[in-house]
Amino acid sequence: MSYRYYRPSFFRGFRFFPSAIKYFIIVNVIVYLLLVFFGLNFRISGIPLYLYVYKFFALNPVGDGFQFWQLVTYMFIHDPKGIFHILFNMLMLWMFGTEIENMWGTKRFLVYYFISGIGAGITHLIFAPLFGQIGPVVGASGAIYGVMIAFAVMFPDRHIFLYFLIPIPARIFVAILVFFDLVMGVFGSDGVAHFAHLGGAVVGFVYIKLMYAGFDLSDFISKIKFPKFKMKRQKRKYLLVDDEIVTQEQIDAILDKISQYGYDSLTEREKKILYEASKKLR
Repeated sequence: MSYRYYRPSFFRGFRFFPSAIKYFIIVNVIVYLLLVFFGLNFRISGIPLYLYVYKFFALNPVGDGFQFWQLVTYMFIHDPKGIFHILFNMLMLWMFGTEIENMWGTKRFLVYYFISGIGAGITHLIFAPLFGQIGPVVGASGAIYGVMIAFAVMFPDRHIFLYFLIPIPARIFVAILVFFDLVMGVFGSDGVAHFAHLGGAVVGFVYIKLMYAGFDLSDFISKIKFPKFKMKRQKRKYLLVDDEIVTQEQIDAILDKISQYGYDSLTEREKKILYEASKKLR
């Protein structure tokens, strides 16, 4: 029996990354570095700057700092006190998301990613307080669980290297992770947003089933006609002669000179300007 192993290569360079994956990684890394260098080292009234970022842009509990935009912004923030969080998330996004975006296209992948991430956030807001898990949530894990579900559905028998050594089918690999999050979400208290992971997985799975049934939200969004605002452009009243701008006022002055002194009074340059103006006024 032959097996197909999934092991993307870094050696083809950063251009190998599809557009959405590439810019998601760039934005997440930039935000992380800003939080590391500024968020941890600068304080306002004795409070580290990153905590202010958490207050306004992390996903905070309802009634304790929650704002609607946090359902999007929390996906681009990672814990600046360690590197494992962002490193693992970006690795998973690259491993599982690259082939999905290449297959679906950037538009569909973007819609799916954000729907999974928002669904993950809403799930956490609903269920986490029921199990005493209260506090700000950061990270792209919820959206990435949606991406992993998509990979497991599209390529169920594709082998993933567990710990980079043990090959395991994608469907089993993702199922193990989801089961672990379910157990830890209900019984654990490790400070990880397990319900966000579960929410991203469930919402992603439902999205794919709806897509197979003929309802694709990315197609619906693309059909929305947003108002277009067009600015009326004023026609430019000048022309170029020998790469120099000649205005309408200069042309009028040449015409006045002809009416007073005749055509022969013009210099060679003025004659050329008049000739070019007679062909086309730009």
